[in-house]
Amino acid sequence: MARRKTQKEIDPEFELFKKNVGERMKELRLKRGYNSYEQFAFDHDIGRAQYGKYERGSEDLRLSSLYKVLKELNISFSDFFKF
Repeated sequence: MARRKTQKEIDPEFELFKKNVGERMKELRLKRGYNSYEQFAFDHDIGRAQYGKYERGSEDLRLSSLYKVLKELNISFSDFFKF
């Protein structure tokens, strides 16, 4: 019999993946000369609070949001994932 989910289960590998993606976003933002994630988000019409969560790896990043960030950072999808 299948086990019934009562709470959202946390996948530690996915949590690490989110953290790594966020760290990569921060690294690229800093290389672009933005010391403040809030200023980067503001300048590129991205929700500041949400962007901060992405960089911290505490929020699941939608593909549409990732696309927008990569476009603003002027980096390709494949180059972004060359950690």
